[in-house]
Amino acid sequence: MAAIMAAVAPVSEAYALMPTPFGKKTEAGKNIVNFTIKVRNYPQKPVVLGYYFDGKMLVKDTVLTDSKCVAHFVADTLYPEGLYLIHFPENGQVFDILMPHEQKFALECDTFPQQVERAKVAGSRPIANFLDYQKFIIARQKDYRSLSEQYQAANGDKEKQAAIRKKFLEMDSLVTAHNDEVISQNQDNFLANFLRALKEPKIPTFQLPDNLTPAQRDSLRQVKGYYYYRAHFYDNFDLTDDRLLRTPFFSDKIKKYFDESVPQIPDTVAAEAIRLIEMCRPNEEMFRYFVSTMYNRCNQSNIMGMDAALVQLADKYYLSGEATWAEKKFLDDLRENVDGIRYTLIGLKAPDLRMPSVTDEWFRLSEVEAPFTILVFWEPSCGHCKKEVPHLKTAILDKYADSGVKVFAVYCQVELAPWKEFIEEHQLEGFINVYDPYGRTGYRRFYNIKSTPTIFVLDKDKTIVAKKLGVDQIDDFLAHELGQK
Repeated sequence: MAAIMAAVAPVSEAYALMPTPFGKKTEAGKNIVNFTIKVRNYPQKPVVLGYYFDGKMLVKDTVLTDSKCVAHFVADTLYPEGLYLIHFPENGQVFDILMPHEQKFALECDTFPQQVERAKVAGSRPIANFLDYQKFIIARQKDYRSLSEQYQAANGDKEKQAAIRKKFLEMDSLVTAHNDEVISQNQDNFLANFLRALKEPKIPTFQLPDNLTPAQRDSLRQVKGYYYYRAHFYDNFDLTDDRLLRTPFFSDKIKKYFDESVPQIPDTVAAEAIRLIEMCRPNEEMFRYFVSTMYNRCNQSNIMGMDAALVQLADKYYLSGEATWAEKKFLDDLRENVDGIRYTLIGLKAPDLRMPSVTDEWFRLSEVEAPFTILVFWEPSCGHCKKEVPHLKTAILDKYADSGVKVFAVYCQVELAPWKEFIEEHQLEGFINVYDPYGRTGYRRFYNIKSTPTIFVLDKDKTIVAKKLGVDQIDDFLAHELGQK
């Protein structure tokens, strides 16, 4: 019954007072928006008109009904098209309408749970067709619940349950056929694109070699299905239609695809993000939305190494000048941040450091011989360092020193006394304790040191294999790596 359940938007009463995204230019003229909503038995009360965007429900306008229960919405600029909602704060009821291009119509509805079934509209075929579609879906949901109850009641009666399952399949086919019919009849308005975007890619029947075992056939079928799904995920999306942004499912569907269907490997994520963005390019609003969304996704990721995808997106769209909406300060800060990140991506050789130690000896990072080197940047005045750096000694060095693991600890301040006191107090003499009082190595730039402690794990060739981990995570990493070896 996925076809039925997916067709009905979830309802929430959480609103945020925000402007229309991006300030897209729309047609303007005196009272170009001029429609009424008559709400039976609802005089002198507020009617909120909202719209969906990026998983949220945002307020567009609020109007009080008059003594005849009519709310009159008037504006000189068209509302951006999309799926809108009507909310009655007095009783918490909400239902959806499709906002068309022609915004002169009269809607009449109730405020109790049957508001959709009893709603009617004059002056707008797209709204009327969407209301009819909702009524059809609500009726099928009732049928579905009835069949579910019958199925539960027939517990143990395999013949009855088989007959009910057949009815479920027939109902799915009925809904699919009805959706296709509505799409066909509404090619001239947003309803067709809205319903088409709800569809999932239909996985075909694959021709498989005959000489496979059943398990091999199942495995190959799953692999082929997975790659087909990824290749055809956007088949039903018109990614040049920004009206899809103002629906309750669009952003969540894209997010789910990236969360569940795209391997969380930086190059793969970047490639998929670029594929999506390029398909959106003909539409300015869609292009801007997905450039920003994909960049933020990588920027906020907790997956180690995802900053490599961030660098690719930043270089391609922001630092190249294609993100024309970005302010200069943002771009300047981004360039500085990305230039710091690009030197320390997972898989790159760590920038070399040659520094004096607390005992006035000189050490070069590239010359440290160890299967793994823990490179940590820290300072004793940092509250987090006071906890993590001593823990690095007890949980890592003491545990893995016999395996050859070493700690290259860079002190990020210049005063010698607090540095030496901290080393002595916490018995950190086993670290390679170095510093750069004159900033000659440029370590802050090359390692993008914005806070402390910042920790990198380097292999025997001083290639960065992990970074920005907590000490306990480093313990798990080393246990796995050294255990395998």
